[in-house]
Amino acid sequence: MDNTRDGNFRLQGRPRPRRRMRMFVAAAFGAIACGSAGPAAATISDGEVRVGLLADMSSVYANISGHGSAAAARMAVEDAGGEVAGRPIRLVIADHGNDVVRAVETARRWLDEEGVDVIADVVASPAALAVQELNRSRGAVVFYNGVMTSDLTGSACAPTGIHWMYDGYAFTTAIGRELTQRGARSWYFVTVDNAFGQNVQADLTKVIAASGGNVIGAARHTLGQEQLFAQLRQAAQSGADAIALVNAGDDMIRAVRQSYDVLSVSKGQTVLAAVATTLNDVHLMKPQLAQGLKLAHAFYWNRDPEARAWSERFRARTGAMPNDMQAGVYSALTHYFKAVAASGSDKGTTVVAKMRELPIRDPIVRNARLREDGRMVHDTYLMEVKKPAEITIPWDYLRILRTIPAEQAFKPLAEGGCPLVKH
Repeated sequence: MDNTRDGNFRLQGRPRPRRRMRMFVAAAFGAIACGSAGPAAATISDGEVRVGLLADMSSVYANISGHGSAAAARMAVEDAGGEVAGRPIRLVIADHGNDVVRAVETARRWLDEEGVDVIADVVASPAALAVQELNRSRGAVVFYNGVMTSDLTGSACAPTGIHWMYDGYAFTTAIGRELTQRGARSWYFVTVDNAFGQNVQADLTKVIAASGGNVIGAARHTLGQEQLFAQLRQAAQSGADAIALVNAGDDMIRAVRQSYDVLSVSKGQTVLAAVATTLNDVHLMKPQLAQGLKLAHAFYWNRDPEARAWSERFRARTGAMPNDMQAGVYSALTHYFKAVAASGSDKGTTVVAKMRELPIRDPIVRNARLREDGRMVHDTYLMEVKKPAEITIPWDYLRILRTIPAEQAFKPLAEGGCPLVKH
């Protein structure tokens, strides 16, 4: 029996009661039927575990989330056998289109009317922060994979909000600290002129200074600006050892492509680093133009045999290798299913408590654990785009320069500012 179903959905029959009432009814029924049903079945609300994948299927992040995240979610359900704690898993998928209002409306309907127990992906920081606030009083488990902001586990942390994969602090640490210590002492930024650019630039400046380097200048550009060569030339003429691209998506891809016309960059005399990239970005920008680019990732498909085997399964479904956001969807849901099975419950706080107890080990993450603030810490990788002649198999565009251990990569728990953490 296929217990997964894609797209926005409405359950058939009578309207479902709100979440608290459903849990009460399920508990009451379980108490009556305990003689014939196991304890796990009695604490699974509505007789099934409902998973909502809230992704960007049609807007700016569709290439890095979208159908790849959906494929990863399906793989997690299938690898769990389509059921957990003796109850079927139902997967539903919705497109938030990088629209905060749509993301919140979908999450509200899922949680209040349709009994979704866990939400995954929620790519993009604004949507993630809004869904975090909506869910704060509802208590479902929500996983955030494609999100840069550390506020989710800082000032905006929540008991059942889990930041699983992508992380701005870890990536700026990998880029700023590691490259500065490798000799890139002076830096120049090419930064998108919005809140993302300003925040990441500020964080990266602190990391570089703490590592013994200095920032000698910055050039800004508007979101979606087509020509960035003037800013790149200004950065190169500054004499900086490294140029940091503090932008993302199409802006970052254009900047990398246009930087090839800056001789100091194309000759390898100036380090070019990008703080927010995915494997899909490298595929689009072409390795011949991106060779030598330094970047940070949370997962790489060709890291080891286990990651490679899982990624080949993913590629058979999608035609592409997974990025770290998409792989994170699989990892998060896989650990969630293990916790539901071990606890015999789909209640958010119960599942999260069990997720902290259980070891996190799958084809995706290494050296991982779930902290009290909701941050899943794991090894992070400083990487480099290979030269075209070094690429011998499809999609193997990157090499790992250094593995940054989990405890060195992420913001220390005491510095995060999460009100839930006792000091």
